Amino acid sequence: MRMRSRNVAAVLCLVVAPVLLVGCAKPRPPKTLIPPRVDLARFGTLGMIEFTGPVGDGLGVLASREFLASMQRGQPGTPVVELGNQKRVLATLSRDELDIDAIRAIGEKYGVDALVLGAVQAEKVQPNVSFDSAARWLTAAAEIESGLDARIVDTHNGATLWSTATRARAELGRVDVDASGLSSTGGDRPELAHEPQARELVDGATDDFWPYWE
Repeated sequence: MRMRSRNVAAVLCLVVAPVLLVGCAKPRPPKTLIPPRVDLARFGTLGMIEFTGPVGDGLGVLASREFLASMQRGQPGTPVVELGNQKRVLATLSRDELDIDAIRAIGEKYGVDALVLGAVQAEKVQPNVSFDSAARWLTAAAEIESGLDARIVDTHNGATLWSTATRARAELGRVDVDASGLSSTGGDRPELAHEPQARELVDGATDDFWPYWE
């Protein structure tokens, strides 16, 4: 009977001790919401020129739309004047190049304090091919690599206030061959990968505009 009591006491110690240790442990401090690294309000009213991109594929237009949406989700109320296509904007000023004088002229004409500018590049990447003769399977995947270079410039003196460069890859299509036959996913059209690719580029580019927990 005395041995059983000792066993019960030992079990209780094993159960209670960890609870007491947890109760005595120092609690983790609560996370703090840190303001965005870049406060867009200090730039004043922004003018946004549609991002340039590969001719005819719409990636520049899509990236522009995603960039604007991300800026204003991160910092609601940010005033942005959408100016449209760069060639059209320059044509209204009778200019051919987006130089410092043109940037100043845009600021005066449209009443914006800074301009959001960007360029998207995209190129196909050599397909990746994997082959296993023993297992009798082959996989081939084609990808497209894209990049986004964006900046905000002061319309009074043409100075760059902020800049970023991001890169992303997206799969265009995949072909798998094994003993059971051939299967494929996607296609060879780059536009099929544009939407997720534009989002990935913009997410990386606009990270500075979002608050974060630390």
